[in-house]
Amino acid sequence: MFTESTGKFAPLFSRYTPISTANLPVTPDVRRRDRKMKIVLIVIAFVVALLGVYKKDSWPLWITLGISGLLLIGAFVQIAIELREAKETAKLKYVGTLEPKSRILLSTRDNVNPKIELGDGGTIFLFAGPQGQPLFKIFDDNSLTIVIDRGQVKVSTLIRDKLGSAVAELINNEWKVNRNNTFDRNYSKDALEVKDNAGDIVLQVKVLNDRIQFQGKFYDNQGNGVALGKHVSGQGGVMEITGANPPHLELKIEPIFLYPSENHLGELIQKKTN
Repeated sequence: MFTESTGKFAPLFSRYTPISTANLPVTPDVRRRDRKMKIVLIVIAFVVALLGVYKKDSWPLWITLGISGLLLIGAFVQIAIELREAKETAKLKYVGTLEPKSRILLSTRDNVNPKIELGDGGTIFLFAGPQGQPLFKIFDDNSLTIVIDRGQVKVSTLIRDKLGSAVAELINNEWKVNRNNTFDRNYSKDALEVKDNAGDIVLQVKVLNDRIQFQGKFYDNQGNGVALGKHVSGQGGVMEITGANPPHLELKIEPIFLYPSENHLGELIQKKTN
């Protein structure tokens, strides 16, 4: 499917019209219990306030307001603490699931085929083959697969480094990043980006309602590489494979996230508009 690279990118132009565009784990039971406690505190605060209003002759109003205020402050402080803990936990997260921002489901009755776009360059591939079969066979033991599952477009693939060690894996939009074999990664609800140990972006994927935007660099255990991504001009796409010339993949995937992720988790780079 791929041919030996001549050292220059070969732009691809789609036949399709581009579409606009704390150290201990917190279990779900603990989260539910804490959520119920906050609700109880808020309810008690309002009950005390109501009792104070109706019993103001026998119970000084300032006591009522003081008790209600303390209960509400306690509930809001707990909420603030949980939000901060959730943010810190997200910084350590190396697994997740990609979902489109809006939940518009594709109808399987309309014979809708899954599509993948190389970045946002407008080159779109439509897969009309059997469900679950690869769109691209990258190497003998690796491929790029897209399917429509429960009304959503989903992608599966494996990214390895030049030694053949896993860097990141996607299985039907569920992702996992090897923290011991990456320099950094950043993500949001609908997008994921991974840098290898050299700081080079080797995986970038964004889930839209009708298609997957994808760029990636693939290697086998012999160091042979294949790249899929947006053309340097910003229009169209490229496919590249390593050979005698050039010895390394030349595709440079431009980041969509700000870094380092510890300070900019989920923050996208704002594109300049003319």
